[in-house]
Amino acid sequence: MDFYNNFISTITPIFTNQVSISFLHYFCIVLVNIIAYLYVLVKFFKVMCYSKMTFEWLPMINPYIWPFSIFQVLTGPYFRLWSKILPTVKFEKSSLEVSGIIALEAINSCTFFLVKLTNTLIQILEQTEKYLVTQTI
Repeated sequence: MDFYNNFISTITPIFTNQVSISFLHYFCIVLVNIIAYLYVLVKFFKVMCYSKMTFEWLPMINPYIWPFSIFQVLTGPYFRLWSKILPTVKFEKSSLEVSGIIALEAINSCTFFLVKLTNTLIQILEQTEKYLVTQTI
């Protein structure tokens, strides 16, 4: 919280005039919008990944025929990437594949990072707006 309270004093040497503060303000607005769209896309992809894993576990649904095959087509490359990174753990008579779980946790971490980044940008927007309002009055 101390970072946000001292924000103006730390960026004042970098941004010395109102034009550069305005540029930072509008750049943060654009960046927040881009991150918001990216957040929606990541959440949609997360639902697709959960759906793919759920349909693979249900015995009455064949995940390889239409319409359920779309989940395999859209999320297959992502899960294959994680399967290459984390190979199957082999025991004496069985094996355990944890790459799907780690892949889902990576998506969750990505959404968490996007939320934290958005919160930081909103704090920067609030501070720059306060600075701009006090400079125009």
